[in-house]
Amino acid sequence: MVEYTVAPANLQRDRQVIIDLWRRNLADTDHLEEKYDWHFLNNPFGPGQIWILEADGQPIGTTSLGMRPLKIGETVTTAGVACDLAVNKDHRFLQPALMLQRAMISSANAGIRIIYGVPNSGGASVMKYLGYREFCCVHRYAKVLRISHYLQRSGKFGAMVPSIGRIADQGIAALQSIGHRRTNGRIRQVLPYFDERFDELWNRLSSEFPALTVRDRRFLNWRYQECPLRQYKTLGLLTEDESKLLGYLIYYVEDRSALCADFIAPGGVEDLDSLLSSWAALAFGEGLASLSVSCSDAALAASLGRQGFSRRSIAPASNPVRTRRHEQCKTLFTHERHAGTESAIAHGWYYTEGDSPY
Repeated sequence: MVEYTVAPANLQRDRQVIIDLWRRNLADTDHLEEKYDWHFLNNPFGPGQIWILEADGQPIGTTSLGMRPLKIGETVTTAGVACDLAVNKDHRFLQPALMLQRAMISSANAGIRIIYGVPNSGGASVMKYLGYREFCCVHRYAKVLRISHYLQRSGKFGAMVPSIGRIADQGIAALQSIGHRRTNGRIRQVLPYFDERFDELWNRLSSEFPALTVRDRRFLNWRYQECPLRQYKTLGLLTEDESKLLGYLIYYVEDRSALCADFIAPGGVEDLDSLLSSWAALAFGEGLASLSVSCSDAALAASLGRQGFSRRSIAPASNPVRTRRHEQCKTLFTHERHAGTESAIAHGWYYTEGDSPY
């Protein structure tokens, strides 16, 4: 019988052991060293925690927590985002994964109030088994900007593709220009860095969000400007004199699609719609083919619908055949430590892709 043991890692001493495990077992193996230093060693909100699983004394798996500041009501606390569950192929069954997750729950830093994650289907099964709460669905919404791109990929219509695609794209461009002209006394521009206006916006955010990760300038600089894994752009919504930030949308580009990482516009429907229409016009001008947003917030989902986005994911179904035929939504799981009789987060976590580990 194999003897499994789990122990907390020393972030400096065990760095190479952990990176080697990642390289063997994670799907994305780009920039692993940079990712390790950025997310676990240089996080301004505290160093991460990592656990190593051994089989007969040999390292065969790991899991991790990254630190995030979380605002619940009027209180800011520390949350740990679960990530990087990586186990060698010969040991990928329930017991090793459970041992890693139990070690995380039992020996995470005392200051961590909530552990959360948005796992894949295998990780979700482990979280359910350990009593994590299935907090809410995280759905993906998308909007096509260039029909020609998808016609070319489909291989249909043959020689007619260029003509059909050009006419369709011109129609979409006309709609984008109409929406972009509706300024309503606001300026939309790409912002090169996060300045004091982002702090002022964060301080204005009301209690309409029962729970959300802190989005001040310090966090945004670390999460997006200093991230070694992607290049992000920030679209800001400003007053006419540019002195006040009314909202922002942060996105990155992947395979001719613009993917939203974060989106805040606390002023209401008009500001939400203004940012979304400006983002669509900007992305179209950059030659991109589609937009994609993953989020949990119902109000944001309503604005996405008004701006021509459609929901591409479905909630888990009782019929597994139906689920396999469609894109399944992700689920936000939470585990509250030192919880009393009442949950610290009753409902309404404002979750966007930027709340993921990477």
